[in-house]
Amino acid sequence: MNTTTISLLVQGSPFSSNACEQALEFAKATVRSDYRLYRVFFYKDAVLIANKSHNVPSDERNIQREWIEFASDQSVQLCVCVGACERRGIHNQQGTDSSEGFEIVGLGQLTEAMFKSDRLVTFQ
Repeated sequence: MNTTTISLLVQGSPFSSNACEQALEFAKATVRSDYRLYRVFFYKDAVLIANKSHNVPSDERNIQREWIEFASDQSVQLCVCVGACERRGIHNQQGTDSSEGFEIVGLGQLTEAMFKSDRLVTFQ
């Protein structure tokens, strides 16, 4: 039996859209099913989820922490676009401004995910 491989492309801001939350719920459903989750790629304003200075009030959902825990538990790569990060003040260098659990990469990682996956599901 062949397992369908899925990658996710998340584009909506974690602050002004529900794209990050919907993508996480979809990712959880994917790994509970017979599908394989290959990679999650955050692009455009969605890269803000990787900001190390991301502070959430204690009575609100911490979607950044949830993504990090999910990726760790499932061994899923969380990629954020380097260009989108640089435009939003998240730097790719020693002493990085990105939170642990997220890897700052180029668009080549998105292209590779599209080639290695049967489906690319987008959340805006």
